[in-house]
Amino acid sequence: MFAIAAHIFVGISGLIINSLIGIYYSAEGLGIFSQGFSIYLLLTLLANCGIMISAQKHASQYSSDDKTLAQIFSNTLAATAMVSLCIALCTYYLFSLNPGILNSDEVLNFVLLICSTIPLFALNKTMNNFMVGLRFMKVYSGIRLFRWSLIVLGILFISINNASVLKIPEVFFFTELSLFFLLVIYCRPFWGKINLSQIQLHLSFGVKNVLASFVDEIGIRMPILIIGYISGNLEAGLFAYVLSFSRSILLIPQAVQKSFNPVFTKHWFNNEHQKNELNIGKVFRYNALTILPAFILLYLFYMGYTYYLMPPEYLFLHPLLGILMIGMGTIYLFGPFATFLIMTDNLNTNLFRVSISTLLHFGFIFLFIHDYGNTGVAAAISISMIINLFIMDYLYKRDINIHLFKNTFFSFRNG
Repeated sequence: MFAIAAHIFVGISGLIINSLIGIYYSAEGLGIFSQGFSIYLLLTLLANCGIMISAQKHASQYSSDDKTLAQIFSNTLAATAMVSLCIALCTYYLFSLNPGILNSDEVLNFVLLICSTIPLFALNKTMNNFMVGLRFMKVYSGIRLFRWSLIVLGILFISINNASVLKIPEVFFFTELSLFFLLVIYCRPFWGKINLSQIQLHLSFGVKNVLASFVDEIGIRMPILIIGYISGNLEAGLFAYVLSFSRSILLIPQAVQKSFNPVFTKHWFNNEHQKNELNIGKVFRYNALTILPAFILLYLFYMGYTYYLMPPEYLFLHPLLGILMIGMGTIYLFGPFATFLIMTDNLNTNLFRVSISTLLHFGFIFLFIHDYGNTGVAAAISISMIINLFIMDYLYKRDINIHLFKNTFFSFRNG
């Protein structure tokens, strides 16, 4: 429950941040922030190189072996430091020498300023996911609470003082630096010797995994960037506001996934597959019973929140929210089970799955955006999410013998 509460807080923080920027810097300022932040998240994913997943998986697998845990922690951190510094430097010089890559000078400057934060965020993700592998969920959740509390307070401070939107990267840098020192101190018992073969092991696992994670993240972040490039910062800001509401509801299944992954992994490697099937059914039934009230409350909250706190142009975006909620419903129901291919080392299959899904994502967006604008983008997102669900069910049956639909939809009949 603590992890779910932390995820809900993160969702509320995102809404507050978008509201503050939308009010003080207009929809255009929100568009600049949303595009810059999307690029930042994509870069941090590359900078971490999937090593955070390796840290989580191996910590869960060897949770009772202190010596091995020390090796996992130290070498995943060393691997992350090497990769993230290279990505940050390459990104800075790439955008500095080729400013025409982005269609907006403000977005370009935002990205250049936030590059210094990339290594810190990547290192913090590795350490915090290591905590998840050990099922230290209160530590993991506490770090997230602290991160978003500092970010919200920092953006509030610069907003009420009428500072430039380009001051926001400084808030992120100070936040990640503070978290870095906290995590380093907390994780002192897990420091061990650096071993090159161990670094290679985690890099190899990470590289296989990061391709799928990066492609998946592109599917999430690129709609904002595409809208910004084609329709401008204003339309990107308006869509980002609605998207933040629709995605906030997914923080609940994401919290469940964080708690469920270590349990699934342990049962899988112990060949306790029947236990996993029973747990899948239990989690799905919980999600199915809560989805309708959760989505109704979200829609009503959007209307009330936007009516009383935001400029009028945001209120008339509620049809977009309705369209997006169709697709988000599939993730709400099945999101906790989306990493099974990763947890069972079927990384190539997972890469294939997310690649197909992302290609469909882009195809529908470019098919609809010119004629239907932001409404077409919302429809494209939902359609691709529904198709992805059927792809996932097929691949799970084929490669890991998990009948996703059977263990979810039909679980009501058995329990």
